[in-house]
Amino acid sequence: MLARQIVIGFGIAIIFPLLIHYGVATFHPAPKYQDFNSPRPTLPSDSSVDERKAYAEKVREHSETQKQLQEAFAQANKQFARILAVVSAPLGITAILVGAYLSFQTIGAGLILGGILSIGWGYWGYWHHLDDWIRFLSLLAGFAVLLFVGIKRGSTQPRKNAADSA
Repeated sequence: MLARQIVIGFGIAIIFPLLIHYGVATFHPAPKYQDFNSPRPTLPSDSSVDERKAYAEKVREHSETQKQLQEAFAQANKQFARILAVVSAPLGITAILVGAYLSFQTIGAGLILGGILSIGWGYWGYWHHLDDWIRFLSLLAGFAVLLFVGIKRGSTQPRKNAADSA
């Protein structure tokens, strides 16, 4: 029975961040690298000197185009990562709080771990774009929520007095 509870909690913890990611991707698709790539020009093996000069010019133009495409991909990826962070952070915090107050410990533990993983995954792609003060406040908020949950819901058993245990 305990193994089943652990597996269910772990399953919730894994599926919840995936659910958030693909929910965001459904309404705002993640950029695909192949959409921001152009084929490199080719040079026939029996090419003349003029063809080689023209090829060198095509390679230079391709390089410039590819650089612009990579910058566009980076910008599109940054936008997706920002949306994912904005959605996953509040949903992750909500999952932690809901999980802490559920009477079903298996589901509650899964939601708490899933919330933590969701917040982490949401920030993973966007973390290096954030200012330090936003990082600090985000970590402080997450830490405060976990402390709150740990203090308010950490122990469901009543404390024993020192006199009772003697």
